[in-house]
Amino acid sequence: MKSMMCQIRCLFIAGMCSVCVYAGDWTSFRNGGASTCECPLATSWSPESGIAWQQELSGYGQSSPVIANGQVYVTSVEGPMSETCVIECFSLKSGGLKWRFARAASIPHPSNYMNARSAPTPIADESGVYAFYETGDFVALNHDGKERWHRNEAKDFGRFENNHGIGSSPTHDKDHLYLCVEHDGPSSIVAIDKKSGDTVWSTERPSTKSWASPVVANVNNENQVIVSSGGAVTAYSAIDGKEVWSISGLDGNTVPSPVVSGNYLLVGARLPEFASDGDVRANCCLDLSKMNDGEPEVVWRADKAICEYASPVVCGDYAYFVSKANVLNCIHVATGEVAYRERLELDCWATPIVAGTSLYFFAKNGQARIIRAGSEFQEIAANVLWDTKNPPKPVQYTEASEPGHGTAHSDGAHGGPAGHGRPAGATHGSGDAAPGNGMVARMMAGDANGDGVLQSDEIPAMFRSNLSRVDLNQDGTLDKAEIEGMAKSFAERRRDATESARDPIVYGVAAADGCIAVRTGTRLYVIGQ
Repeated sequence: MKSMMCQIRCLFIAGMCSVCVYAGDWTSFRNGGASTCECPLATSWSPESGIAWQQELSGYGQSSPVIANGQVYVTSVEGPMSETCVIECFSLKSGGLKWRFARAASIPHPSNYMNARSAPTPIADESGVYAFYETGDFVALNHDGKERWHRNEAKDFGRFENNHGIGSSPTHDKDHLYLCVEHDGPSSIVAIDKKSGDTVWSTERPSTKSWASPVVANVNNENQVIVSSGGAVTAYSAIDGKEVWSISGLDGNTVPSPVVSGNYLLVGARLPEFASDGDVRANCCLDLSKMNDGEPEVVWRADKAICEYASPVVCGDYAYFVSKANVLNCIHVATGEVAYRERLELDCWATPIVAGTSLYFFAKNGQARIIRAGSEFQEIAANVLWDTKNPPKPVQYTEASEPGHGTAHSDGAHGGPAGHGRPAGATHGSGDAAPGNGMVARMMAGDANGDGVLQSDEIPAMFRSNLSRVDLNQDGTLDKAEIEGMAKSFAERRRDATESARDPIVYGVAAADGCIAVRTGTRLYVIGQ
């Protein structure tokens, strides 16, 4: 029996429009942006106890699970070239597979750690489930797994040109889905009718590389679709897609997504490439109810709080940011005052869950810590999903090697013995001698006059915000030495990227009806009952 808080009723999802769903369900990426669960959750589990069930998935995915009507939905791609897009539906309580939907990918691409693999999180509502893939496919199913409509976004956007593929998850309100596609080609924020799959409106966006996801906020009784990406935060009218406001001068906001808390919008950002530790202007709090010269008021900017993959969350009076150095920053939402900074020793790729007065942090390696919300750091519990010294290997996943190196197949491991799917001696990219060489090639492709020096208008858009940091002589151009230095720094930061991106990795979580669903690349765990 669900608790009174989890009975069917109309509710406001993260301050959006009313939708009839289970109040305790988790229906989209970060559950609408707030990452909040209404029901009490377990505080203790281990490989021996507390895990209700686990299931190996038919493919690989980096999306989070979603939960609706007692069912868990999870997306994956199958095959070494991501040839098949898959949605699997499991019973939340028993773990039994209720149905599996599969559709041929419109634009296959290698399935390996260099590329997005079913990264966007699906959406569930009273009508069914909606799933977008980096293959360009966007499908709507009913709750029995039957297709309602299909769109191929590549018809409008072309093949997605984004170093590691598309990762932005769609968001929604009662009648519409909102999809933000940003890459080197045509980019837009698009509103899609849930019933028909037709485009309601489409507004052009700058071409940039971003994995950040939009949110819907109710501002002055009108819905706004808000995108934090590419150095700016921009709001669009949910009715017609017209720009309502925009604030620029930010940087690093390409992965974490914003969160709405009352009138406040918390913006998270990573430390930009080549930036110093103090450069965190993009991590800030905006008051959406107060506009100054067409921009929302900046309530505060973080001093040292930086995000990485996990987006910020709010619990009570405090906001929480987890940095790449695994430091948890606790900040008073209304004042920006730092309550504490504490090292978690957890590398969190998944955004934490807010449940009552507790925060659940899940590390990529299966560890988890539960923290009591408030002005003082207080750990409630520490748990693990698997033996971290002997993590479970993918059972049937097949990984393609990196571009230009053929295909390697796994037989219970990630690829063959020579570097997990990479031939012995192979390096990054297509013939690149080192991880940074691809960056040099992309940079120099803009050298229109062939003089070996990039003027500001010749620098690719995705790198322009870094100009002041890598332009050592501050002459407004980049010469060969400066570009090679930039590439060397880039390669050093990603030196261990290959092995750090191997499954099992906790990519996303969801919580509902007293259960926590945890998704690795190839496996789904459910904690509690």
